[in-house]
Amino acid sequence: MSSKAHLPPVPPANRTPHGPGGSSSEGDLSAQQAEATKSSRDRNLAEQGRQGDIKQNTTHQGYQQDR
Repeated sequence: MSSKAHLPPVPPANRTPHGPGGSSSEGDLSAQQAEATKSSRDRNLAEQGRQGDIKQNTTHQGYQQDR
């Protein structure tokens, strides 16, 4: 059984010629994008979109009556 503590090395064919990367500012969010992301986390998804439909259709199944 192999140890999971150390990953095997990446084969040379799978390595990028551009180097290992680094601290780039491309991943940073602007203030406007950060605010939009924060407000999207505050939404109640149980009442919106597909999640809302699923919740509506699966809640209180026992109270439905036959026609």
